[in-house]
Order: sequence, then C-alpha cells, then structure tokens
Amino acid sequence: MNLTAHFTLEELTQSGYAERMGIDNTPDEVVQGRLVYLAGKLELARAILGAPLLVSSGYRCQALNRAVGSKDTSAHMQGLAADFICPGFGSPLVVAQRLASRKAELGFDQLIHEFRRWVHIGFRLDSPRGELLTIDANGVRVGLVA
Repeated sequence: MNLTAHFTLEELTQSGYAERMGIDNTPDEVVQGRLVYLAGKLELARAILGAPLLVSSGYRCQALNRAVGSKDTSAHMQGLAADFICPGFGSPLVVAQRLASRKAELGFDQLIHEFRRWVHIGFRLDSPRGELLTIDANGVRVGLVA
C-alpha cells in the first residue's frame, strides 16, 4: 500500500528480525495514520537530498522494539521514526549534516547520526525538540559531529 509517491506501508513496517522471531509487526489504524505523516516527512528529506532513502527500520511494535533493545519511549513505536541511509547523497554523517541544515523546514524531534552506520530521524506531533545527536562508536550520545 502506497503511503506517498516513494514510500509504502510495507517498507515502513518490514522487519527481517520480526519475521525470524515470529513477531507480528502490523500497525493499528492510529499508527498507520502516523506512518502517512512519517512518509511525508521522508519525502521531504528525499527531496532535500535529491536521492532515494533506503529505510532499514520504521515502525516497531512493542515486542519488536524491546527485542532489538530499544527503549519504550522510542518514536519507532508510534510510527514516527525511521532509520535509513542515502548512498546516492553520501555517508550517514554527510546526510545528517545536510538534513540538520534544514532543521526548521523538516521539523524533526531528533536527528541522530548513528556513528557511520545510518541516520535516525524522529518526529513528534507537537513541540519537536530539534535535537541533533551522534551516537558514537561506544554508544555515547554527543552533539552532532561536524
């Protein structure tokens, strides 16, 4: 099911880990609505970068979120976050820096450069914090590395 021109419900809910573990990662109607919002924001990020985003993680139900070791406060559980790379634009750091420069336009809650691996972008429906972070090789959160 297409959510936007370039993002599908399947893309934002698929999880090889959930499949292997037998976890049903099907979102309810409320989360599906939020995934439409997320897909719209990802379309904007894609336009800013001028290249396709390869999403590795979008929505995660509570069981999946806990299985991958994430916190219950994760925006992934609400359908408001995605982890991705954009090889057509550059490294995760370069992608994060470019998106950070468009912070006001994107209106994100958190933009995290997951040290050399991927970019996490998360949203809130109200009062986004606009946090810019890097999770370094030791798992420590620091300001966005320039």
